[in-house]
Amino acid sequence: MRVAYVDDTKQRGRRRDMGQLVALGAAIFDEEQIQPFAQAFRALYDEFEVPHDVELKWSNPQARNWWAESEENRAKQTPMRERVLQLAQAHDVRVIVVVWDEGGGVSTAGGDGPEDGVIKFLFERISAQLENAHQRGIIVFDKPGGDHRDEANWLTGRADMVRLGTEYVKPNAIVTQILTAPSHLHPHLQLADLIAGSVTAAVAGNRYGLALVPLIKPMMCINYWSYIGGTGLKIYPDSVNNLHHWVLGEDTFMRRGSGVTLPYASWRYSDDDGL
Repeated sequence: MRVAYVDDTKQRGRRRDMGQLVALGAAIFDEEQIQPFAQAFRALYDEFEVPHDVELKWSNPQARNWWAESEENRAKQTPMRERVLQLAQAHDVRVIVVVWDEGGGVSTAGGDGPEDGVIKFLFERISAQLENAHQRGIIVFDKPGGDHRDEANWLTGRADMVRLGTEYVKPNAIVTQILTAPSHLHPHLQLADLIAGSVTAAVAGNRYGLALVPLIKPMMCINYWSYIGGTGLKIYPDSVNNLHHWVLGEDTFMRRGSGVTLPYASWRYSDDDGL
């Protein structure tokens, strides 16, 4: 059994002609690694002298994180993020991130807007990874904003996807409806926040996100041809697929069994990274 912990992020694109990015990141654990990671995560907090009620997040507004108000503590955040990602790799975490560029000139995917589209893209990729590994699993999202009725409506809106599958995946690998949990109780959701935030920041052109890519890249799921693009990192629409080259350093993007050499002249950022 595997558990995919998922969190979302929205960030402003910094590259030329890039809009707001809507994204989800998943940290996928084998069940036997869930408790050991949590224990190692808390030990790391003790090492850095961080109170256990402080959440590790990509974006830490001071109003939500009193601990980060001091300059001394802010200086700990980057080393802590790096160590948490190293812990994740040591505990065999697999990573999938889906990013939708709202400035890409495409407003829907199969009728779904960005928020629903990234969930479907992520669900399909988690399902495919589980089936390829002959595994089954569950998906746990960070609790969405709003009250209990809002949360219930959000979950109901995803029920058919899990029950019936999608055009591309059957409802075989995910054994129950999507669950939600508060991130402050689950280091695994805090890791998902860090992964979603840092990879999306790298796609956006943020240097702090780009600096963490070498630690995340070895954990990202790959396709049959050993490429991350479209599998461990899905960027939508296709017109921004050259970012798999500029962010991940990949020289090929696989489409329907054939490879496209990156950077590809017909896609945006063919001559430079847009920065």
